[in-house]
Amino acid sequence: MTNRAASTLRLTGILGATLLASGCAVFSPVQTDYPYIPADGVRLTIPGLDLRNLVVVASEKGGQGVLVGQAVNETPDAVDVVFAVGDAQTTPTAVPALSGSSLGGNGSAVGVGAVPVAPGEMVELSVTTREAGRNVVRVPVLTPSRYYSEVTIPSASAGPSS
Repeated sequence: MTNRAASTLRLTGILGATLLASGCAVFSPVQTDYPYIPADGVRLTIPGLDLRNLVVVASEKGGQGVLVGQAVNETPDAVDVVFAVGDAQTTPTAVPALSGSSLGGNGSAVGVGAVPVAPGEMVELSVTTREAGRNVVRVPVLTPSRYYSEVTIPSASAGPSS
């Protein structure tokens, strides 16, 4: 084999290996094309309100719980929202127009009453607004530890609040 033939053969081999290796990416989906929630909680988008990272923080099954998350209102009007776990309804929480409000942090605790499941399980949370009516979403129940260690859980006598 001559030098020219060997070089052509090597170049063809390298080109073929490069095409073969780059072809793998063609058949692999781009992971950033798939939406996901990079948080502990769940998301609920309803007319007039976007609720993000919703979780209920409670120490034990049957103990008092606090709703934690963020409410984003992108409309020009304030939205009143009522949360409920089981039969325990909160007083309406106002989310100002064109703003975001933290739920359950910095003294804005949204108590949801007695939580019927243990931490680590999911509970049904009812979210009601005038604009969207009643919506139900399953949210995780987490213990007041680590990131949620500063969440203040109301006493049993306090009941649900806003």
